[in-house]
Amino acid sequence: MSVQDNTRSNIPYLMARGTMSVLGGLVGFFVAVVLLRRDVLIGPNNLLYLTVLGTLVGYLFSEPVARRWARMWARLSQEFGNVQPQVVLAAGTGATVALLITVLLNNVLAAVPGFTWFWSLLIALVLVVSSSWFFVVNRNLFTLVGTRQDAAPMVDQVLKRPRVVDTSAIIDGRIVDVIESQFVDGTMLVPRMVLGELQNIADSDDPLRRKRGRRGLEVLDRLVANQGISTEVINDDGGDAGEVDERLVQICLSRRADLVTTDYNLSRVAALQGIKVLNVNQLANALKAMYLPGEKLSLSIVRVGREADQGLAYLEDGTMVVVEDAAELVGRTIETVVTSNLQTNMGRMIFARPDPASSQQN
Repeated sequence: MSVQDNTRSNIPYLMARGTMSVLGGLVGFFVAVVLLRRDVLIGPNNLLYLTVLGTLVGYLFSEPVARRWARMWARLSQEFGNVQPQVVLAAGTGATVALLITVLLNNVLAAVPGFTWFWSLLIALVLVVSSSWFFVVNRNLFTLVGTRQDAAPMVDQVLKRPRVVDTSAIIDGRIVDVIESQFVDGTMLVPRMVLGELQNIADSDDPLRRKRGRRGLEVLDRLVANQGISTEVINDDGGDAGEVDERLVQICLSRRADLVTTDYNLSRVAALQGIKVLNVNQLANALKAMYLPGEKLSLSIVRVGREADQGLAYLEDGTMVVVEDAAELVGRTIETVVTSNLQTNMGRMIFARPDPASSQQN
């Protein structure tokens, strides 16, 4: 099934390249005919040569056009795929009713002097637009009992959309913990190119990269072994989109799937193209505890901060705390008072200062 879906996603690309090649061949053919008639070229073989040349030129220059057409086709397919069945049924019913009324009016108005095909087309256009608009606005009339009974399965199908997992999310590993906590269900799709990327990282000469790659393979084994979710390896390669991130976006568009990643830039690019992104880093930041100004924390100062007299400490969830007037307290555990919070795209940062009451007691 994955191979068939991949072939279908390449059909617009192949059709565009074929059309450009045929057009190039026709241009070469007509140019050869004109040149032969004007005696610029001699011999019928030149007709064949120029036709083949035009076909090759059309094929060579069709690459960017075919790629753009394939992307546009994927977007159009996604947009039309999101149209509700009631809307399509209502629009078709409205157009059918309008055409039937047009046929009846044509029989009545045929005997009227001055009634031509122009007025017939104008009446048909007005009736089709108005009737289709009326039926689409009142499409609730087409909500049948069977449709209501199937409403719950349709909602479940929408909620359980497949999710494409990229390399960064697999190496990170926290997505498995989220799945085991039963906060994510559905089907996890792992493109084969992601497996290839993990294998290349695991075979790297750099010890750190090799360790990360092997960790990703271990996380993938845990994901496949998890009985609470279905994991499927797909052969989609995203066509000729280029970079791995672009190909992942194309896979999500063609399969109408969500994207699971920890890559911030990929998250932004995918979200701009209408893809729902599950960023594990954003989830972790959202689950971090919120500390209000005035709350007290017991912190261990681990190192000196960037600014003068600043010390740095970390909470158990990894949140960094900047403590004022604590540069000389590195290695000590002190009581602090929260002064403010700063939320950034990379996470939350807390600012604090030593607790005056605790300092006086000491």
